[in-house]
Amino acid sequence: MRVFILPHDPPFGQFLDITGKEYHYLARVRRLKVGEQFPGTDALGGRWQCTIVSIGPSSLRLQLEQSVTFTEPQQPSIQLIQCLPKATKMDLIVRQSTEAGVRRVIPVYSRYSQVRLKGRQEAEKKLARWQRIADQALQQSGAPRPPLIEPPQEIQTVLENLQEEMGEEVRLFFHQDREGSDTLHGCLSKSVKIVTLVVGPEGGLSEGEIDLLRQKRFVPVTVGNTVLRTETAALYAIAAVQIVVHERRAWEPT
Repeated sequence: MRVFILPHDPPFGQFLDITGKEYHYLARVRRLKVGEQFPGTDALGGRWQCTIVSIGPSSLRLQLEQSVTFTEPQQPSIQLIQCLPKATKMDLIVRQSTEAGVRRVIPVYSRYSQVRLKGRQEAEKKLARWQRIADQALQQSGAPRPPLIEPPQEIQTVLENLQEEMGEEVRLFFHQDREGSDTLHGCLSKSVKIVTLVVGPEGGLSEGEIDLLRQKRFVPVTVGNTVLRTETAALYAIAAVQIVVHERRAWEPT
């Protein structure tokens, strides 16, 4: 456990009582004792120093002290629009996206998506599962904050709701074929605060979806000459963006 996800949203008092599965994890699985300390994080990315001050049969009490030693890396906020893949591939995408520090994951239905959740109940069940996976990945990796995972939506709805004014946002969609002459370095050479990525499903994006992406000022980029699985493409795209942004200053001429 690199960091413990606090089960309530801030603001907190000096003490926080932990029950349920979080109590079981700390007291029974980790077998932590009174006086032991560990780092915690809240839903907003705030960092806390947690000290166990008492342990009961079904709850424990933490003393919280806000930490000022943690500084989040100055990286653009990445949001991933991921066309829903088959089976449990979305579980892997959520886990890897969390480890990589993605801020927002938006699952979408596209024309060639082979998965469509049946009704609100199934969608809520999937969403709860993805959130649990993200929480576990954050605790293990120590990523800056848990991502916001949205309920599955139609890709057209998500794209049409995007703001026309982009500001310091870069919009990219990853395609197996080179759809244009733009490069990742060129797209990320300016000051960027938000990077929005679109990754298609197993069958790829349709021509109509590509046209809509272009209308919304998404730039097509490719990450090689091979066709990647959608779960591989998502991580590949996130990693490529982060590396280019992180090392951009080192490549700039002096």
